Amino acid sequence: MRTSAVLSLRYLASKIHPPLSLNPRDSEKLFKLLSTSFRAQLDQEHGRIGSSKTSAAEVHIQSVLDNPLFSVPPHSGFQSKYGGLQKSWHDSARNTEGAQGLPRNAVEHFEEHVRSGTASINLAKLCLETCLKSFRDVSARRIDLKLSSKVGVLMLQWLWSSGLERNLNFLRDPKFVAAIVPFLVVDGRDRHVYNWLLRLRSELTGTSLSILEDDLIRENFRMQSNLVCNLILSEINYGSGLNAAIREFLENVDSANEWVDTFPDLRKARPSTFDARRILQRAGKYIVRRLVFLQTTSGIDVTGYEKLIRSTESWSLKDSFVRAQLALLHPVAPDPLLFLQYIREEMGNAVHRYPPAQTSQVIKLCLDTSNLLLSQGQHVDAQWVLHFLQETFPHKIGHLEQNLEPEASGRHRESTTTKTESGLRELEALAFV
Repeated sequence: MRTSAVLSLRYLASKIHPPLSLNPRDSEKLFKLLSTSFRAQLDQEHGRIGSSKTSAAEVHIQSVLDNPLFSVPPHSGFQSKYGGLQKSWHDSARNTEGAQGLPRNAVEHFEEHVRSGTASINLAKLCLETCLKSFRDVSARRIDLKLSSKVGVLMLQWLWSSGLERNLNFLRDPKFVAAIVPFLVVDGRDRHVYNWLLRLRSELTGTSLSILEDDLIRENFRMQSNLVCNLILSEINYGSGLNAAIREFLENVDSANEWVDTFPDLRKARPSTFDARRILQRAGKYIVRRLVFLQTTSGIDVTGYEKLIRSTESWSLKDSFVRAQLALLHPVAPDPLLFLQYIREEMGNAVHRYPPAQTSQVIKLCLDTSNLLLSQGQHVDAQWVLHFLQETFPHKIGHLEQNLEPEASGRHRESTTTKTESGLRELEALAFV
C-alpha cells in the first residue's frame, strides 16, 4: 500500500515537473536556451553597451563572479575596522616608496577591506593614488597595464556592490574622480565615465525648473566639469595623446551644448549659471596649456586644431585670449598678430589678475610671439613685446634692461636683431623659473 502511494506521488510530480533528459546533448541545448533567454531579457532591460559586442548580461555575470566578496576570505591577521591593516599599508608606503611591489600591496589591502565591509572612499583614494604614482612612470606604465585593468575593475565593482554608484555622491570628491578616471581610460572603460555624465544631466532634466536652485546647478556643473577635465587629462597623459584628447574634447563640446540647449527658458532666465562653458572651460584650458608648452605643434592634426579654434566661443569664457593663443600656436600657419593685439589692448591691465601658476604660460606666449615676429622681420614689434615682458614681470626679467634697450640711430638692423635674439635666449632660460 505504501509502495503504491509513493508511485502515485512520483507519477503526479512527473506530470507537474517532467524530469529533464539525462542526455548530454539535450542538456547542453537546454543550458544554451536558458542562457540566451536570460541575456535577451537583461539586454532588453538595460540595452547593449555602446557599439561593443559585450552585452550587459555578460558584464553583469562577470562582475558577480569577479567580485572580491566571492574570493578567498581575509587572512587571520586581518584586524579591526581601520586598525592594523591600514597602518601596515601606510608603513609599507612610507618604507618602500618607489618599490614595484607597492601598488600590488595597495590593491591587495583594499581588497581585504572590501571583503570585510570596511572599504571607504578615502581608502579607495589611497589605493588609487598609490598605484598612480608608479603608473606615471613611462616604464611602469607599460609593465603595469594588467594591474591598471585590475584596479579599474576592482573600483567599479566596489562602487556597485557598496551602493555608492546608485546616487553618484562619490563624484563630489574631486580627488577620487582624478584618481579613478586614468585607470578607466587606459583600460578602455571610459564609457562608465560618460554614463556618470549622462546621469548627472538627467538629474537636472528630471527636476522641476521652479525648484532648480542656482547652487544645485553649480554643484552639478562642477561635477560634470571635473569628469570632462579628468577624461581629457587622462587621455593626454595615459591614453592616446593630445590629438585624441582634442577629438574627444570636441565631442564633449557638442554634447554639452546640445544638452544645455534643451533648456531655453532656463538659459534665458539664468545665463550666467546655466552655461555649458562652465562644464567645458577647465578641460579646454588644460589642452591650450599643453599646446603652449609643447616643443613644437607640428605633430598636431590640423583639422582637429582648426575645429578647436572655431569652437572656442562654445567652451571658453575668455574667447579672445584663447583664440589669440591658438592662432599663435597653429601647427601650419602660426600668426602672432592676434596675440600682439591682445597684449596691447587687454593684457596690460589683466595680467596682474592671473594666478601665479599662469605666469610662466604668459611669459612663454610672449616669447613665442616675439620669436615669430622676429622671424617675419617685424623687429620693432618684437622689441616692444620684450619691453612689455620686462615691465610686466620685473621680478623675473628686470635685469635684462641692457639687452633690451632701443638701438642708437646709427646702428645697423643686424645689430638690433642680434641684441633682440640675445635677450630672447636669456628670457627663455627664465620662462620656467
